[in-house]
Amino acid sequence: MVSTAKRTLEMRLLLGPDEAVPVAGRFSYRSDRPYEVEVAFLSRGQTVATWLFARELLLAGLHDEAGEGDVRVWSFRRPGESRRVHIELSTDDSVCELSVRAAELTAWLEQTAAIVPPGHEGGYLDMDAHLARLFAGKC
Repeated sequence: MVSTAKRTLEMRLLLGPDEAVPVAGRFSYRSDRPYEVEVAFLSRGQTVATWLFARELLLAGLHDEAGEGDVRVWSFRRPGESRRVHIELSTDDSVCELSVRAAELTAWLEQTAAIVPPGHEGGYLDMDAHLARLFAGKC
């Protein structure tokens, strides 16, 4: 049986040092894919982009800078504001920086940890099923 944790979090798409627009991020986690997180970015109720990356990046980014290359995550706090987690997504053509309230992201990550404790992902991964999908061309 597959367990899931899903939550839509209000994020900010950072356009400049003092300019941001709201974006909804639907965070999804599945016990049968224990290493990854899917984030679907929504605008006007439609998914405009979807990214997959390691749950470990979000967990590490709560406290330190984490990630290299396409996805980087770090915690940030401006004076007088609550702590936020910044998520930077890069492609060959562009870089996008978003932020989410650290407390909301932490609450969702706690839900994922209740499903699959961090460090125990290997015990939840069905390698045979993943290899079968890979060889069938259905990754």
